[in-house]
Amino acid sequence: MGKIGTFVVGVIVGGVIAAATFWLAMPNMMLHVSTSSMPFEQTVTTIESNAVAAGWQVPKIYNLQESLLKAGKGDIKQLKVISLCQPEHAYNILSDDANKAVSAMMPCRIGVYETQDGSVRIAQVNMGMMAKMFGGKIQEVMGKVSEEEKEILGNIIAH
Repeated sequence: MGKIGTFVVGVIVGGVIAAATFWLAMPNMMLHVSTSSMPFEQTVTTIESNAVAAGWQVPKIYNLQESLLKAGKGDIKQLKVISLCQPEHAYNILSDDANKAVSAMMPCRIGVYETQDGSVRIAQVNMGMMAKMFGGKIQEVMGKVSEEEKEILGNIIAH
């Protein structure tokens, strides 16, 4: 195999390694998981009140533990998903037909769950990274969403 063949094989192997590394790192890059400094219910209610105080709406809080128990499944410990909507941000994205497909990811959601050891965790999509994938108006608005979510969770996340 000549120099060109060795080069091509090197490029292919390097590409496979880079793709595998990216694939394995993606879940940790796309989700933020933090530990709450508060008990479970206080975490949920504080997120809700912080969001409302920041001009956001909380259209629904899903109790997944309760839903799964009602469906005859085992106890997963406490787990709630809080839906958050900031009407101005939503309008700025959804007023353009070209952006309406993003509605599949709306409203924003924050998961609050209790682990087997009793810790309370907060999970959210990395909106800052997600924003960069879209560009344009979506990137601009989702960048603001990312900053506002940090403020909403600021006094809750254990440091």
